[in-house]
Amino acid sequence: MTDDQNWITSSYSGSGQQCVQMKPMPSGVAIRDSKNPEGPRLLCTPDAWRSLVTEARNGSYDLPSHLPETPSHLPKPAAAALGLAAAEWLSTPNPGDTHLSIAFVDAHIAMRLTPTEETLVFTPGEWNAWLSGARDGEFDHLA
Repeated sequence: MTDDQNWITSSYSGSGQQCVQMKPMPSGVAIRDSKNPEGPRLLCTPDAWRSLVTEARNGSYDLPSHLPETPSHLPKPAAAALGLAAAEWLSTPNPGDTHLSIAFVDAHIAMRLTPTEETLVFTPGEWNAWLSGARDGEFDHLA
């Protein structure tokens, strides 16, 4: 059963039904896809979370110009269906063994937690909403 309490989204997400969701946890920050609340969740350390938000503010995870917009009515592919092995992963500069990595692949954004390799997939619209919230400081209180 999904614990749907205390998950937050960016104010830029509109209805909040198509977005990156986050939840503060005692050991860090949990991240999930609102379209798949029963699916994978990434639990990152406070340091990894702060690195992710800092790098987002610095533009490190801005969408590349070659990434096409995905129509929101189309279902997102599962992570296993994307070409993740050949993807160029951008990792957070985290001093610990656990870090988040982002890849832009097949018109989607993949977010992976290493060393677990658990992966979430987001559309460009979902990702841009999260980036805007990160730049505005909406998630600073989470870690």
